[in-house]
Amino acid sequence: MGHIRLGRLPRTRKWREVIDLLQTNAPVEVVASKAVGAAKEALKTAPKDPLFLAIVDMLARLPQEARGPGYHGAMASRGIADLESVPGLLSGIADAIDDESLRLGFRSDLGEIGQTALLTSLSEALTQSQLNLFDSTPAQIRSALGRLSSGDGFAQLARGFFARVMNQTLQYYLSRELSNHVGPGQRFASDADRVAFDRALERHSYESARIVEAYAGGWYGKTIWHGDGLTSDNIQRFTDYSMRKLRG
Repeated sequence: MGHIRLGRLPRTRKWREVIDLLQTNAPVEVVASKAVGAAKEALKTAPKDPLFLAIVDMLARLPQEARGPGYHGAMASRGIADLESVPGLLSGIADAIDDESLRLGFRSDLGEIGQTALLTSLSEALTQSQLNLFDSTPAQIRSALGRLSSGDGFAQLARGFFARVMNQTLQYYLSRELSNHVGPGQRFASDADRVAFDRALERHSYESARIVEAYAGGWYGKTIWHGDGLTSDNIQRFTDYSMRKLRG
């Protein structure tokens, strides 16, 4: 199986500018902005990555499938058999993504980032619905997942997903460099300072994804109720637009 990697950014001129900002203690949002510019080409691959697109397709379809009468059949068609608990459901979704990568014949870094972002976003959304991870009934889990098919529900889910994709992509590159800036006289005096930077970068990514939230809810309702549905072309256009807005 082939593996499509995001690339070797640290050799570029733009990446040197990111390193310079780290050395001059620039604010996290300035570092993040420069890092997004350096990662631009990698982020632009998302609408062309079939595994990533398959994950966005699941992001959009799973809430609709939970709401419809064919829920169990839809889950079974994905190979998701354990619907008894939230961990069981998430594990089945992870396996379904792995199976899709095998079908496609490759595994991409962006696909792995997307898989983690989807599972984390769904876990957060379901637990925010007052579900207990281990004691909820299958009917409660299905109901909570189905509620994400509302305009507001999907908008928040999409924001969390794309924020995590952005943050994990930046961390993919930054983590290689940040360890070189920990210690006396460096950007981070201690590991605790480095952790604080990571958390600030995560918050920055989430705030940046507000623009996706504003767009996603309207797109979802218009596509499902007034358009031609969640076609592969619509998923690709949604992914492209969301990533362009994040890069901007």
